[in-house]
Amino acid sequence: MRTFLSELGCLPVSAMVHVPHAQDVFDEQSQFAPELDAQRWTGYFGRTFEQLIWWSEAAARQNGVKLVSKTFNKNPSQRDAP
Repeated sequence: MRTFLSELGCLPVSAMVHVPHAQDVFDEQSQFAPELDAQRWTGYFGRTFEQLIWWSEAAARQNGVKLVSKTFNKNPSQRDAP
């Protein structure tokens, strides 16, 4: 799926967020359940958010930068090998 999404121009991050039994992790106010280690969960989510922030800052810096490769100026079907 990452290859497909990359071809569509999506920027993948290696960290993913999985929250099994989310109803046990969060309360009705979307806060961590009191019996859980909130710091551990915050660190877990933070890894993904840090990567997303890095990608967004990198993309913002590259916005408007002229690409060197002519390959990226073509339709994806024109980039296929013969």
